[in-house]
Order: sequence, then C-alpha cells, then structure tokens
Amino acid sequence: MTVTADEDVLAEPRPCARCSQPSLLWVAGRCADCIAQLGLQDDSAEYRSWKDDVRTEFGRK
Repeated sequence: MTVTADEDVLAEPRPCARCSQPSLLWVAGRCADCIAQLGLQDDSAEYRSWKDDVRTEFGRK
C-alpha cells in the first residue's frame, strides 16, 4: 500500500494491524471488520487485548 501526502485529502487509509487491509475506519490498530470479528469470537482474549489498547490510546471511561 502506498500512502501519499496530499494537502487536500481529509483521510487516508491505514493498514490494519490484524489483517493488513487498508481501512479508513481504524481504531487502536484494527479495522472495523476485524473489530467486529473480535467481538463475535468465542474466545474473548484477543477482544480484551484490543479493548486494553483502546483504553491506553483514548483513556478509560
């Protein structure tokens, strides 16, 4: 994936840390599709790890 800096661009895709696909919606390193998959898994360890990353990046509610 090539990222170019353009002054007129409001958003640029970033690669997901989990699936490596470029995404405009990106929260704590994961794309929306991966976040949804994390929430639907039977084993919630990876989801809890992602939630900890979110709390670290954005603070605790």
